[in-house]
Amino acid sequence: MKSLWILIKLYVNSVFRFSVMRRSKDARERRNAIMGVVAIGIIAVTYGFMSASNALAIFLMQGVSEAPFLLMGTMASAFALVMAFSQGSATLSAFADFDTLMGMPVRTSTVVIARFLALYLVEAVYTLPFLLPCGVVYAIFAHPPVWQYPAYLLMVLLVPVAPLVVGSAADILVGMIFATSKHKKGITTAIKTVFLLAFVAGAYLMPQLTSRIFADVEGMSRTLSRVYPPAQWFAAGAIGSVPKFLLFSLGSLALCVLYVWILNRTFLAVHDRLTSGYHVKNYRLSRQRQGSMEQALFRMELKRFFDSSAWVINTLMGTILILILSVAGAIFSQRLIQLVDSMGLRKAAGGLLTGVMIFCATLSPTTSSAISMEGRYIWMSKHLPIPADRWLRAKLYVNLLLVGPAIVVCATVLAIAFRTVLAPLDIVGLYLLPLAALLCTSVIGLFVNAKMARLNWKTETEVVKQSGSVLVMMLICFGIVALTVVPVLILRTPWTAIALTVVVLIPTAIIYFHMMRHAEQIRLYL
Repeated sequence: MKSLWILIKLYVNSVFRFSVMRRSKDARERRNAIMGVVAIGIIAVTYGFMSASNALAIFLMQGVSEAPFLLMGTMASAFALVMAFSQGSATLSAFADFDTLMGMPVRTSTVVIARFLALYLVEAVYTLPFLLPCGVVYAIFAHPPVWQYPAYLLMVLLVPVAPLVVGSAADILVGMIFATSKHKKGITTAIKTVFLLAFVAGAYLMPQLTSRIFADVEGMSRTLSRVYPPAQWFAAGAIGSVPKFLLFSLGSLALCVLYVWILNRTFLAVHDRLTSGYHVKNYRLSRQRQGSMEQALFRMELKRFFDSSAWVINTLMGTILILILSVAGAIFSQRLIQLVDSMGLRKAAGGLLTGVMIFCATLSPTTSSAISMEGRYIWMSKHLPIPADRWLRAKLYVNLLLVGPAIVVCATVLAIAFRTVLAPLDIVGLYLLPLAALLCTSVIGLFVNAKMARLNWKTETEVVKQSGSVLVMMLICFGIVALTVVPVLILRTPWTAIALTVVVLIPTAIIYFHMMRHAEQIRLYL
């Protein structure tokens, strides 16, 4: 039991960096760890406010029912499923310190249970904000008996179990199937990206789902129950159904025990399969590619990006959403124009389109984790005769290349599709402001990552999903979206977007030239 607790504590500390906050003598590293936890707290508060607001609205309009629990349980489960599918194999079976851990006097079953429980704790941190505020609102409205409080808390703690089992098992299965394929990383990345797109589409439809719940509680309850029955068991148990409480609780525990038992029996074989790779036979060197230093650095950064499925999934979503936006705009332009006219927002059409493009373009820049992805190989760039400013610019160019062309294509399509409601200056702003916001977030992301670089990671997930720089940059991106979109929507004049472009580019230029001037010093102290 002591070994199990130590292993769980080590993994949780590596994710949330509590030991760094308490014991590190490096003030910069301690500050970065604190900022990461603060960012997680802000995101949790946002989810909690959304959960409480939905529950309050439904209870006020429909009376006390299981609908908000059904909605929040489904959302929390979907979120946990996506997280487990994106990092399950790397956490449970193919983690980087496998040889070190298995060389210690610890039983395999202890390692398996510790890794599963540690991953569960991380999942629970992200799902609790969906469910606890909903329960608080229900308690205020319904005044349930005392025994329901611990029962509800138990069910809330068990909500991530089924998504965790299904998501991690699917991730491991996909990795095993394509383990020896030449294009393993590309195939697994494509599968995970498609899965994430489905989740994003579901999140996009969630407001419509909520409005339908307001109108037809029983009908939507039946629909969600058919899609994901455990959510209905959770919802019914939350409002006092003892049989559904037992069904959900005992079923989740049984699924957890069965999964851990199977994983324990196949642990070594699964790890060997996941870490096996494709080996080229009869390799011949036909020619060597030559190019400038900038081209070589850029190709290296681009290769590092596409070699990391977690990095691709976490950052390429903005580009995909922009392309989806252009297609949707071309198809549904007339309906959207009619909707804008009916709402009296014809003059704000340019601002609305620009705002959506900026949100997609700044969703998650690659630069917020580009330096951290160097990891323990950072010494190579320090010792090789590579100027630090070119090294930083190569990381900047990757994000600009991935998102910039998509913005140009989307702006062109939207300008043609909405030409009847856009003034000439609106069209100019449709290009300039999203590109300026992209450049701004790319530069700031690189600056933040240089200040909060995390190089001692064991899995890529720790960098692209859980590092402080990524979480802080997420909040900064939301601020940039608000800063650029709100004035455009309030003023509703075509020149506003062009003026904001200048406003955004000024601090971007200051930060960029500051980094280039002190690039050697920045890299030296990483």
